[in-house]
Amino acid sequence: MNSAIISDIGIIMAIMALGGILPLLLPRLRPHLPVALSVSAGIMLGTACLHLLPDSVALIGSAVGWAVLAGFLFLYFFEQFVTVHVCEAMGCEVHHMGLAAFFGLSVHTFVNGVALGAGYLSGIAGVVTLAIAAHKLPEAFTLTAILLHEQYRRINIILMSLLFMSMIPLGVVAVKFLAVSPDSPLTGYALAFSAGTFLHIAVSDLLPEVHKSSHHRLIILAAFVVGIVATMLVQ
Repeated sequence: MNSAIISDIGIIMAIMALGGILPLLLPRLRPHLPVALSVSAGIMLGTACLHLLPDSVALIGSAVGWAVLAGFLFLYFFEQFVTVHVCEAMGCEVHHMGLAAFFGLSVHTFVNGVALGAGYLSGIAGVVTLAIAAHKLPEAFTLTAILLHEQYRRINIILMSLLFMSMIPLGVVAVKFLAVSPDSPLTGYALAFSAGTFLHIAVSDLLPEVHKSSHHRLIILAAFVVGIVATMLVQ
């Protein structure tokens, strides 16, 4: 890797670290987690529908439906069988939403890393870096907010956040070895699969949790809309 791409990776990961650490440094935010989760649901739903799906349709056409369904069902089975069995074996409560969010966000971040590497191959690294950086702070905030809501230990949140951040350089390395290009069908399938995981987390996990809060319904609804609008403003 040359110094330019290493610098871009460092900038993106620094932004992710900032977004991830804010909920930890400001414990007063915890009573407002339903609002944060509502914003997160809007961000994930908007990202899936307004960014991931259109880009994947342009690359793989009608095959996008199968890839989205695969992503949705993968997380569904992951939650229903893998996570449940692990938690039952350890005698703990089933905290599947945190693991699902970690996996879904990590898949999307890995795809971002692939896009960054492909951007360098095609000479559009600057705009790709800007687009990725704009999404990463709210996504990192989303992950930490969800893990706090699920009562994960602080050290576990930090470790999972570091793994989440590492998906950027791993995606770039994958491009180096696979020679993936921005217009590759493989990129389209990865984007659509990631969209499926986002839809599952937003609709099946986040929104039901948000609905459990009977207070400040208008604020929570406004937060959800803010999350969607935020994704509309990022191109």
